[in-house]
Amino acid sequence: MKINTIILSVTFFTFFLSCDSSTENNSEHGTQETLAITTPKVLATPIQFYVNSSSGLSLRSGTNLTSKKILTLPYGAQVSLLSNPEHTEMTVDGIKGEMIEVNYQGATGFAFNGYLTSLTPPQPNEGLEAYINRISTPERPIKVVKKANKKGEDYGMTTTLVLPAKNWNEAYRISQRLFNLPKGINPELSNRKETVTIINGEKRDRTQIDELTINVTPKGAITNITYSYALRDYKRTIIIKQSANAFVITEEEISL
Repeated sequence: MKINTIILSVTFFTFFLSCDSSTENNSEHGTQETLAITTPKVLATPIQFYVNSSSGLSLRSGTNLTSKKILTLPYGAQVSLLSNPEHTEMTVDGIKGEMIEVNYQGATGFAFNGYLTSLTPPQPNEGLEAYINRISTPERPIKVVKKANKKGEDYGMTTTLVLPAKNWNEAYRISQRLFNLPKGINPELSNRKETVTIINGEKRDRTQIDELTINVTPKGAITNITYSYALRDYKRTIIIKQSANAFVITEEEISL
């Protein structure tokens, strides 16, 4: 009789442990399912832009230029993209763009993206090599290659760099500062139908050539942007061309 009692007790205890273990496993699975549902998705890294207008850029309460001005975003300011509202296309000072929603140091509003770049712009008085060293990273190295004229440095120099700009507008705006292109030449580069040459309105009398040419294919695609400057004994040419995911900028100086 004692033997039967012991066997019955062991059987009951084993059954109890089995039920308890099963309950724990079910509880764990239930917890995992709950976490999978309630854990928020990890947000992608916010897209950053930089103000490339020397006079700054207005941050407004609405998507048009008559909307209330909240503040002025200073040159070089970094902003985070929040949204891209529809039907906000416009042209400002010959530059085509859109009004986008951005955040700047806690202030939220809308800004014209024609004066925003994905690359931080050159700082005032910042030289070419100093700028390239500042924006170059191990993942995106940028080099400046200089080659002296075959007659020697006194006869000229060719400078080349590959700039990871996102479009023609961005490539030109940064090149304009890096290579001291005329501030008064601000071409429309988003919608070109034919090749056009723009003469610098502030061209000096002793200057023979001071102009920008936007070369376009019959289908309306820009092949290159060329700036030409010439004195009696000096020539300077800057050519911007598009390559894979970047723009090649070449400056050639020749002393005659």
